[in-house]
Amino acid sequence: MRNIYLIGMMGSGKTTTGKALAILTSKKFFDLDSEIETRNRLTINEIFSKKGEPFFRAEEKKILSEASELSDTVVATGGGVVLDKDNVARMKATGEIVYLEATLDTLWERVQHKKDRPLLYTADPMASLSGIYEKRKPLYKEASGGRVVTTDSLSPEVVAKKIFEFYFKR
Repeated sequence: MRNIYLIGMMGSGKTTTGKALAILTSKKFFDLDSEIETRNRLTINEIFSKKGEPFFRAEEKKILSEASELSDTVVATGGGVVLDKDNVARMKATGEIVYLEATLDTLWERVQHKKDRPLLYTADPMASLSGIYEKRKPLYKEASGGRVVTTDSLSPEVVAKKIFEFYFKR
């Protein structure tokens, strides 16, 4: 059976919703960022600071390729997975993509105090988040083919139920 790939910005709820969706659908769960950390024995922050973003993106692409060979799995991707067209093509070929959308205000509320967001280590993290959001939003919409669930003010369990009912309940 095909995989379900969750895409969206940092703070949109991909990991927590993915876990809830995996339970709801009796699928396995795979977290791309966690797997990158495990294999490299470094946190995402450490990977970015010691090896750089290009290394991280290469690891992301490699591990997504491996994850795409799984079946019946909910895959929580990293926020930047859509920056590579090959990643998007691979996800489309092996599963269904759902975009977890949240407003910029909600995303900021969720990530502003997190210490594991290396792309926000800037003089103006809110401006950085806004720039990333504006760049990626159309990529998420295009990749998902219209499968969008807004996560603002919703628990991961409610979002998982919406995903299941809207797109996968047959």
